[in-house]
Amino acid sequence: MSCPVIWPKVCIAVRESRSIYLLVYLTLEESKNGRKIFHFKFLGFTARVTLGCHLRRGLVSRWGFTQIGIMEKNRARRDKFLMNAAARKYGLLTVQQSMCATLEEALEFAAELGITDEIGVNGDGKRCVLKPVRGVASDSVFLCQSLSEVKDAYEQIRGKAVYGSPTEKHEQVLVQEFAIGTEYAVDIVSKAGEHKVAALWKYDKRPVNGAPFVYHGTMLADASTEEGKAACEYAMSALDAVDVKWGLSHVEVMVDLDGGSRLIEVNCRQHNTDFAPMTSACIGYNALDMLLAAYLGDIEDLPVETAEQRLDWSLLPRVPVPRAYGSVIHLVCHAEGKVVDIKGIEELENLESVRAMDIYPSFFVGNEVRKTIDIRSDAGWVHVVHDDEERFSADYDKVVSLMKDMFVVDKE
Repeated sequence: MSCPVIWPKVCIAVRESRSIYLLVYLTLEESKNGRKIFHFKFLGFTARVTLGCHLRRGLVSRWGFTQIGIMEKNRARRDKFLMNAAARKYGLLTVQQSMCATLEEALEFAAELGITDEIGVNGDGKRCVLKPVRGVASDSVFLCQSLSEVKDAYEQIRGKAVYGSPTEKHEQVLVQEFAIGTEYAVDIVSKAGEHKVAALWKYDKRPVNGAPFVYHGTMLADASTEEGKAACEYAMSALDAVDVKWGLSHVEVMVDLDGGSRLIEVNCRQHNTDFAPMTSACIGYNALDMLLAAYLGDIEDLPVETAEQRLDWSLLPRVPVPRAYGSVIHLVCHAEGKVVDIKGIEELENLESVRAMDIYPSFFVGNEVRKTIDIRSDAGWVHVVHDDEERFSADYDKVVSLMKDMFVVDKE
């Protein structure tokens, strides 16, 4: 007996690194002796995370795969300085910035931004950001209020290994004006230069554990509001500025009180979280289904019986409107030492909005843990979804409060 073709089926390949997605047809047959046999027809693959971009290029080069929507190599899609320069050249508002090869250059530019010698002297709250030109997950991103902090940050970044490269080291440090406002992430799928927003997210980052930008929540936002529209339109223009025409992108934008937007960074990859279940529940579809519609929707010989399972690219709106409230809550560990207990799990699981959660094994009882300082040191995650805003907000706040004392460590 043959079962209907399941199309599309997105499978994670290279499970050790979780770097790429395989795109396949999956059919299931049951043999005469009752054994189930799966048949796969390989269609292609796409990068899941930044390291997957390297793997994708290597596979294309070695095995000669045909690329859909070939885009010329553009360093501005990876380099945070060049992408902001490209956005400014395109006519978009951007932060002031400078690439600094020496500490003296960094201090001089920071002074031009209004940073002084001592914390507390800057009555207007002037701050600047130092970061590598290539990096992930807020790694080595420093918020500086004084020239002494600029010096410390510069010395920590320069000479550090470049993320994803076994040989390169950072020879320069990017110094940028600190943008004030609400930070958004815009997930976008592009087809032949036509951009459509898959989801708009608002970040909840807080200073904690000695770090300035610790993720607490990544919350779905309404793209139909004035601020939401501003973030989405800016993000799509930023993709045009760096000549992105195909695939998944994750663009981070700051929107100020006057509605002006400024680029934080363009990432030519998916949003690196388990977003699909939440966006499917809250929006009705997800970026992975949109990606398949963009890449494979024009194929003429797709199985007729799967038509209702596929998205029609032409019918997808330019920006989505959530029909429910949803957020990924990042579990922040506030303790260091050997975990002897994890508190509040039952209370958390009983919250009406909580749909799923995961505590990473490295934070289980018996393991040595450190305080969370960036997204890569998260202790896990919680998905909260509800159609009532008050209930959603109350449960969100409750989860955040519970995680302050969640990990109990041996103090001896």
